[in-house]
Amino acid sequence: MASDLTSDPVRLAVAICPLAAYLLLIGFINLRRSPFITSGGRDWLALAIGLSGLILIGPLALMMPSWSISAYGGYTWVMMLALYFLLVTFIVLISRPRIIAYNTTIKHLRPLLREVADGLDPAARWAGESLFLPTMQLHLILEEDYGTRNVQIKSVGGRQDFYSWRQLELALVNALRQHEKQSINPYGIFLLAVGVFMLLTVCVHVYMHGDFANSFWHDFYFDVEI
Repeated sequence: MASDLTSDPVRLAVAICPLAAYLLLIGFINLRRSPFITSGGRDWLALAIGLSGLILIGPLALMMPSWSISAYGGYTWVMMLALYFLLVTFIVLISRPRIIAYNTTIKHLRPLLREVADGLDPAARWAGESLFLPTMQLHLILEEDYGTRNVQIKSVGGRQDFYSWRQLELALVNALRQHEKQSINPYGIFLLAVGVFMLLTVCVHVYMHGDFANSFWHDFYFDVEI
């Protein structure tokens, strides 16, 4: 599909809407006055969904055989998306475990993590920003993104207990419920503004070109341009 996105409301909507929704979601999370904890796998999945529109009209459309629409109709797109998410699932499964703490800093997160670690493993010990829990077979390090005010808890080395990571994540979620409220993260406002702008751009193009439903049906069911 090699058409100009600015003159094609269908492809523009497919490309931009998932990404705009992802930016709005992350923006709302960063505007919370309390931290938000999620796993690296869920974070990867959310990003993959946000990029799915761009992947759909780009690489997936280029790889799609021209005869497939005639043979399978609109189910071709379902199969291509299934292939994409299978690849995403594979990447998530082979990635090292990590935990993302949105809207907090190492300064605020470290005391809570120390308390949680001591409760889970009395033998836990720190070395700078690195934490080792020998009984639970966990070795992790804290990394902060100062621009977004988010913290990543990353695994160190490949020998990790995945069940223990899940225990650590749940314990952190429970501990952060008593976390003190913080000021609003300006990064969240920026993400919301970008997401709203993208959605408004799509709405304007759809309104100007009209007959969106018929165009969508024609482009993604009957016709594939390579």
